[in-house]
Amino acid sequence: MKNSNKNSFVQNRRSFLKTVLGAGISNGLLRASPLVGGMMLARAAEASEVPNKQVSIYVPGGAINKYWEPNDDYSLPSMSAGYEPVKDDILFLRNMSHTHGGHGRTGRIFNNSYHDDSFEVNMGKIIGADTPFPYLNLGVMSNGNRGQITKDAGSDVNFEDNPFVNFNRLFGNNSGGGSGGPSLKLNVVDLHKEALDALQTKLGAHELRRLDKHLTAIEETERRLITTGSGGGSCSAAGDAPATFPLTSATFTQQAHLQSDILALALSCNLTRSASITFGDHKGEFSVPELNFQGVYHKSIHGAQGGSDYGNYQEVRGHLSGLSAYLIQKLKTEGLLDQTVVVELSDMGHADSHSSTNVPNLIAGGGSSIRKGNIRAGSAAYNNLHVIHTAAAALGATASPLYQGYANQVIPGVLG
Repeated sequence: MKNSNKNSFVQNRRSFLKTVLGAGISNGLLRASPLVGGMMLARAAEASEVPNKQVSIYVPGGAINKYWEPNDDYSLPSMSAGYEPVKDDILFLRNMSHTHGGHGRTGRIFNNSYHDDSFEVNMGKIIGADTPFPYLNLGVMSNGNRGQITKDAGSDVNFEDNPFVNFNRLFGNNSGGGSGGPSLKLNVVDLHKEALDALQTKLGAHELRRLDKHLTAIEETERRLITTGSGGGSCSAAGDAPATFPLTSATFTQQAHLQSDILALALSCNLTRSASITFGDHKGEFSVPELNFQGVYHKSIHGAQGGSDYGNYQEVRGHLSGLSAYLIQKLKTEGLLDQTVVVELSDMGHADSHSSTNVPNLIAGGGSSIRKGNIRAGSAAYNNLHVIHTAAAALGATASPLYQGYANQVIPGVLG
C-alpha cells in the first residue's frame, strides 16, 4: 500500500476558499449552501492514491460466532446471511476481542477512552476538515440509555435519529428556521437556486453532468421522504410539509434505509467524508415488526428466547446485518465504495454472556487498499481499536499530526 504525504489530506482551508472565490462564488453564498460548497470542493480536491472517505457502523448486541462467522466455503450462516449481496466487498474479521465488552460500554467502541474524540470525529478533523460537515452522526432509535458513542472535544454528541431533520440540515440552504423542525421543507433544490445558478456558469461539461446527477438524487430522496411521510400517497396540498412517520419500532427498517440513503447522498455530494450510523441503542430496546419474532431485540438475546439455539436472536441479528449490507450496497451503487473504508463494530461477542471474545467485526470497501473475501484475518490479540487503527492506516490518516492513535498495530492480512 502506498503511503500519502501527510499534507495531502490535511486540507488547507484558505486554499479551498481561494478556489471558491476565484470561481466567483461569494463566501456568504458558500455558507448558505452546503451543496455548492461540496461541488466546489470536488473541483478543488486533488486525486488521492488512498481512499478518502470513511463510514463507521455500530450494530448492538454482538453475535453468536458459529452463526456469524463465514463457513470455509464462504457460505454465510444465519446471523451474517444478510451480507450475502455484498459479501465479496467485505473482509470478515475472525476471533476478535473487545476492550470493554457488554452493555453501556459504547463510549469505548470507537474510542481510546471516554473522553477523547471518537473515530469519526477524529477522521472528520483529518480527512474532512474542508467539507461543509466534517462529520455526520445518523441513527435509528439510537439515543438514550447512557449509550452515547460519539465524543467531540470531550462532549457527547447525539446521533440524529430523524431522517427529515437530517435531510433538511444537509440539503437545505441554512436560511432561517432555526435548527430544523420535524417536517420536511419541500422543493429543497429550489432553496439553492441562487447559488446553483452562480455555480453552473463556472463549471465545465463533466462537472455539470455530475451536478445534475447529484440534484436528481437529492430530488428522488426528497420524493421518497414526502411519500413516506404522507402515508404512501401524494402530498395533500402544494407547499404543505408532510407529517413525519413515527420514529418507533414500527418503522425501524424504513428509518434505517432512509438514513443510509441520506448518508450515501451526503458522501456523493462531498458534504462530508466521515460519517457514522447506528442501528439501535446499546440495550437493544427496539423490535422489528416484519420479523417472525416481534418482541424486543434485547429479550431475544437473554433467557434462551427461541430455544437453546437462540433462534430469535439469530433472526433479529441477521436482519441487522442486512441493514448494514443495504448501506454497503448503496455506496457501491453510487460508485463510492472503493473510495470509502467501512467498518462495522459491535459491543460484545455472544450477548447472553456479555462476552468480550469472538466479537463480530468487519471492514468493507476501500478498493484495493483492503483485502476481501474469506480470509481468516484477525485473532484474539486484536480488538475493536485495532480495527479502527487499521481503517485509519488505509485512509492514510495515521501520518497526520492530528491522529489520535487508537492502537499501535495494524491487523495482519487486512491491508492490500
